[in-house]
Amino acid sequence: MEKTSKSRSIGKNRPSSKKEIDLVLMFKAILRRLWVVALVTILAGAITFVGVKLFVTPTYRSSFTAYINNKKDVDMSAVTGSDVQASKSLAKTYGEIITGRTVLKGAAKSLDLNLSYSELKKMVSTSISNETEIITVSVVSTDPVLSFNLAEAVRDTSLKEVTNIIEGSSMKIIDHPEIPTGIYRPNYMRLTLFGALAGFFITILIICIRQYFNDKVLDENELEERYTIPVVGIIPDMINTDKGKGSYYYYYGHSDDKDKASEEKGEKE
Repeated sequence: MEKTSKSRSIGKNRPSSKKEIDLVLMFKAILRRLWVVALVTILAGAITFVGVKLFVTPTYRSSFTAYINNKKDVDMSAVTGSDVQASKSLAKTYGEIITGRTVLKGAAKSLDLNLSYSELKKMVSTSISNETEIITVSVVSTDPVLSFNLAEAVRDTSLKEVTNIIEGSSMKIIDHPEIPTGIYRPNYMRLTLFGALAGFFITILIICIRQYFNDKVLDENELEERYTIPVVGIIPDMINTDKGKGSYYYYYGHSDDKDKASEEKGEKE
């Protein structure tokens, strides 16, 4: 019976065959390599910024907004709820017509642009403001002047063509196009932040994975925490040649130096 109880107590101190995730050890491993995390984060952000700056062509956007009404002569005092709902539905139709072949090709022709319809469609887009009767038409290109000129051409062509296609409706321009003064895309600050965060999380993940599969014990405290057994003694490092504690020099060479110093002192006396 005594043997059985002893074997059970020893078995409790053995590590489990199933490896568990120790969050404390993970956190300590991250703290030990915190400088690596910071360095990789900064480098990832810098590399992302330089890469975007060198390999991504900036684009510029010029746009105009218009109010759509299902009546040609707008009298705001006589506008009803049904008119508003009809104008909302009409705004979607206007958006499809503005990005259609007739309007875009007509706008390109007025500017003598040798662009195909597919190229023009990639540059021009429409959006409706929160299901209202207001439509925004945007032109995005790598040239700010081209974006402005094409936006103006689309505006003028739309005023002529759309009202002819949908009789009895009207489109009033609210905001006219302007020459863009800033870059529309890419957003350097946002992409740099994403790159830095990616470097940060990837580094943390690598450190955690390495810690999870690491079976080395760094000190006696970790040995006690991992296996729940007391440490009886510590064997000094006899291989390391560094002149520090725990080294061969410290336990043997350092004592020899003390003996030599004492002998020399005795001879002098």
